[in-house]
Amino acid sequence: MFKRFYDPKNKYSKGILKEYKYWIAEVSYHQHTFGNYIIFCKRKGVEKISELKDKELLEFKKVCKEIENALSKNKIFKPQRFNYWQLGNGCHQLHFHGLPRYSKDKKFGNKIFKDKNYGSDPIWTEVEQDDKTVIEMKEAIKKYL
Repeated sequence: MFKRFYDPKNKYSKGILKEYKYWIAEVSYHQHTFGNYIIFCKRKGVEKISELKDKELLEFKKVCKEIENALSKNKIFKPQRFNYWQLGNGCHQLHFHGLPRYSKDKKFGNKIFKDKNYGSDPIWTEVEQDDKTVIEMKEAIKKYL
């Protein structure tokens, strides 16, 4: 298994969805939108999209497509759109935030998830979900990966 050097305390490892040759996909503990996931480049030291090799770019497209399909086929999620953020301010290792977008509130477990700014930029949240919620979300997505 890949050593997640960008998370040295292994704080967020319970969210791992799937490991690929060049990327690793994880459910985000910060649910900016319901089902928010992060796709990390596994090659250490990569900070910019322009540093990616062609084979990494091709696989990135595959990763996005697989996760988008999994969320779209799953009745729990079924987002209307997908947005992606690539910022790299806090974590300098290249990663993309996948943000499913919803025109209506979503209930998951005992929580209501609102896409408060649907149709515009997603709202960043510092609120962290608990392990139980992240694991349940991960398992729901993995059924379709």
